[in-house]
Amino acid sequence: MAVDERIKRTKDKLRVYGSYSREISKLRVWLLDLSTYLWLHEDWPEQAAREMRIRGLDNKHPPGQQLCVQKAAIEAQLQQTLTARSALGLDDWLDSLSVEDRQIIRLVYEEGYSYQAAAPMVNMSKTGLQYRIDQICKSPYAYG
Repeated sequence: MAVDERIKRTKDKLRVYGSYSREISKLRVWLLDLSTYLWLHEDWPEQAAREMRIRGLDNKHPPGQQLCVQKAAIEAQLQQTLTARSALGLDDWLDSLSVEDRQIIRLVYEEGYSYQAAAPMVNMSKTGLQYRIDQICKSPYAYG
């Protein structure tokens, strides 16, 4: 396999990894909100559901119960997303990167910044950033 093909494949994996990371962040925020409301109103989950604008589906599923079901579903979805991201096999490689390289990958792939927007954040030009990402992706450990 040519080096350019390996770089492209690694970048594709990083895009998917970033997508999972953004989804995980959203789920964690949502789960924190649900947990906070449940904690604040632990004696009265219906009030927590009302404050979060969660309505029961019918009389058999009151809002408080619906809130608890929703929390469990989000926890399961979060676990599935974490497992899927881990299955990409990039965690160890990303952990082995230098702080600067990890920040570049985080900005471009996990936070979704364009090369143009991310470059000044890491004191580089756009082309310098593109070159650095290519160098990072050429690492033999990136092909996992």
